[in-house]
Amino acid sequence: MSPRVPLDAWQVGPWNRWAYVHVDEVVPTAALARGGGPAAPLPAADAGLEDLAADLLESGWVDGLAVLHRGSLVVERYGGEAGPASLHLSQSVGKSVLGLLVGVLAGQGRLDPDASVTEHVPEVRGSGYDGARVTHLLDMTAAVDFTEDYAVDFWRYDVACAWCPPREGAPARSVLEFLPGIGPAGRPHGERMHYATPTTDLLGLVAERAGGAPLAELLSRELWAPLGAEHDALVTVDLEGTATIGGGFCATLRDYARLGALVLDGGRGIVPEGWVARLGAGDPEAYARCTVPERTAGAEGYALQWWRRDGRPTARGIHGQLIAVDHAAQAVVAILSSWPEATDAALEAAHRGLVDRVCRRLREQD
Repeated sequence: MSPRVPLDAWQVGPWNRWAYVHVDEVVPTAALARGGGPAAPLPAADAGLEDLAADLLESGWVDGLAVLHRGSLVVERYGGEAGPASLHLSQSVGKSVLGLLVGVLAGQGRLDPDASVTEHVPEVRGSGYDGARVTHLLDMTAAVDFTEDYAVDFWRYDVACAWCPPREGAPARSVLEFLPGIGPAGRPHGERMHYATPTTDLLGLVAERAGGAPLAELLSRELWAPLGAEHDALVTVDLEGTATIGGGFCATLRDYARLGALVLDGGRGIVPEGWVARLGAGDPEAYARCTVPERTAGAEGYALQWWRRDGRPTARGIHGQLIAVDHAAQAVVAILSSWPEATDAALEAAHRGLVDRVCRRLREQD
């Protein structure tokens, strides 16, 4: 690990500009092999978007920006410490990667979304997850007493994930030690959207046990290799080897764009088309009753570990990570960043505005 980066502060500025493209030098990781087949081609083209790209790159902390239009790479720009081969941390975009894998397993009949969570992970019996079904994990409607507050208590979960050094007040030293200690929220599962990263990591454990292999191996075999990724990827793991996919997925900019293209193409026979069609389109009543509505600003729904924002299936991560899929423009916009703070309303608005302007211009050109 670089001596410049303290383990208790690597996720925030100024340290994260380096750390987000050197994650395997900071915390434990497992590799996702891209397989031996050819990478899915991304031919280059010019769509006259450089002025829009420059606006965003100059706005600060953007490490990578890619735009695909009808399968062609029309923008590819890098900043900070990143380059074409950099495996960049995407924070909660990892949730959406897992959502696609679960769709593959469900389509193969290996994982039933209506199954009980404790059928696969009996360790959480008696916890807040007891009685939940897999679909409650997928749609973030599990009624658990966990607050996604990065400025206050989230460090306790980071300790369990090996993202932060042990300290007093955080007894759990692994994800499977932490999860059973999450209590119930006092309402039925499915009633409200309640965004919680441990819910995704539990879903990752469900996928592992249903798929019969470690999550990195499953992702490689069922998604990353069939996708035709250009590079191997990484997922962070705790000290017991459990994947922390809720925030710990790392890949190159082009391969994040390929993930978006997979969604744009209806799953391309890898992920079931019906599953892809439902990304971000969950129960509107549960979404309307979201427990922390300010975290959903600008979004219209959440389902299968994807957001729906401005009518687009969207993967989002703190510190400025984004994959937006626009069917009308036949476009994918992927942004990787290292914002100094987890959330930034002005930078979030800049990302959202760029996606709108890019897609509008591409629609006008068609």
